[in-house]
Amino acid sequence: MTIIETPEIIEKCKAYEREGGVIDFRIFQLDMEQEDTPYQKHLAVAQQTLISVAEEVNTRLDRMAAKLKMNRRELFTMDYDFNILKNSGKEISVQDFMGWQYEEVSGRVKILCYDLLNPKTKGYDLYFYYNEKEVIENALSITQEDKGQIGFVYAFLDPPYSFMCGKTIFEKGNFFLDFCRLLFTDISQIEVYRWSTDSSNYFDKGKEWWGAFFWTVYNPYWDRYIGIIASETD
Repeated sequence: MTIIETPEIIEKCKAYEREGGVIDFRIFQLDMEQEDTPYQKHLAVAQQTLISVAEEVNTRLDRMAAKLKMNRRELFTMDYDFNILKNSGKEISVQDFMGWQYEEVSGRVKILCYDLLNPKTKGYDLYFYYNEKEVIENALSITQEDKGQIGFVYAFLDPPYSFMCGKTIFEKGNFFLDFCRLLFTDISQIEVYRWSTDSSNYFDKGKEWWGAFFWTVYNPYWDRYIGIIASETD
């Protein structure tokens, strides 16, 4: 299994992080046997994603402890449990993966406008399609049931301290869809598995409030797998 890090992917991920994004992405090319099942391949990607992120997190904290002359045991150490992980995977639809903020038929995303100084929305927190004007007449009717079906769009665009890309929801929506095209090529064709967030203490802080997410995605166009994990709190 090889981690893929092209200049375009690296730059896009750095831009995402600079704007406040909190998702960890890992992209892999597999060298497994053809007879291995899709589940086995996704499991291998899920395992390697945890290994790779743990190595990065723990190395960063090792350096921090050394620099501050701290006892390393006083800081967080990321670990994982593959026994919990191995039977937890579940294949899900593209719509379930993307969540209620994505409209599968049109490919549009629904984005929160929370500009309290915007007279066009009268100070309300409202959702709009990213490519429509932010005026009351275009506000979408969103139920609490809808908001319970959160997914990748939420994890990407609604981090705890806001996603600061651009000044308009159109710019945010375009950034997101460009990112998806880079990773997934054709969103309608991807294969997605959801994994247990009890498989690592990485996810503990997200369970306090904002959320904890763990997916693996297969892009058949490039024959690549993407590990996607996120966990954050305020």
